[in-house]
Amino acid sequence: MKSKSEQLADMQQRREKILEMIREDGTVTVKALTETFGLTEATLRSDLRMLQKQGFVQRYHGGATLMTGKQNTGAMLLERQTHLEEKEAIGRLAAQHIENGDTVIFDSGTTTTAITDAMTHIRRLSVVTTAVNIALKLGGEPGINILLTGGTFKFPTLSTSGEKAASFFENVLAEKLFLATACISPRLGLSFPSETDIKVKLAMIRSASTVYVVADSSKIDKVSMFALPCDWSNIHYLITDSGISPAQVRAFETLGVKVLVAPLPMKRAM
Repeated sequence: MKSKSEQLADMQQRREKILEMIREDGTVTVKALTETFGLTEATLRSDLRMLQKQGFVQRYHGGATLMTGKQNTGAMLLERQTHLEEKEAIGRLAAQHIENGDTVIFDSGTTTTAITDAMTHIRRLSVVTTAVNIALKLGGEPGINILLTGGTFKFPTLSTSGEKAASFFENVLAEKLFLATACISPRLGLSFPSETDIKVKLAMIRSASTVYVVADSSKIDKVSMFALPCDWSNIHYLITDSGISPAQVRAFETLGVKVLVAPLPMKRAM
């Protein structure tokens, strides 16, 4: 029998995981939560009520949606605006690996968006992406051809997802994929707070000759709820920032993953 403090800790951890799911997909149903956590609907409705009271979500009959959804989507803002300096550094380094004439797959997310911000040297490119914001950003550039997948729209990541998005990649052949992840661990692989993009990410990996995972160092040695069933032999590079430790670099390179470290700009003295 768990103590009261242990039960409270479990409840808090569960609510954090539920919020991560909603931040990933934009919405969640009580039915999906019961399947994920194996708890009663009454317990999970109580969790959603508390998240609503804290101002994170808006409940509706049978589920909840992210509170910031409408305003962020209207402004074309991604939900996860953290570690931006690190992501910009990763974006600059990753962009150096793109050449004129490439066919490139861009996953959705703030880090992959940072890559497109740094592609000032590119004049000819074919882009396949699930990211609506990336398609809009690059779509007006002469010489850049955009293929945007179909599927279900996810407003936190401004992206398309689901079976239709995954099937789009069946006949796609690309030189390079820049893949985002929520967490990455040498022992446990890539993982995510939601299952919705797993099939899409696997389809992207199958379509690309070279796979670059782009992840800031805060995501390393962390794990989320749903693992990507992918062998390390399918991942060729990890591009991260200088917050990665030498031991973490060795752990990935032992697995055959080449680690590329983006230096952070020197801060000016006040």
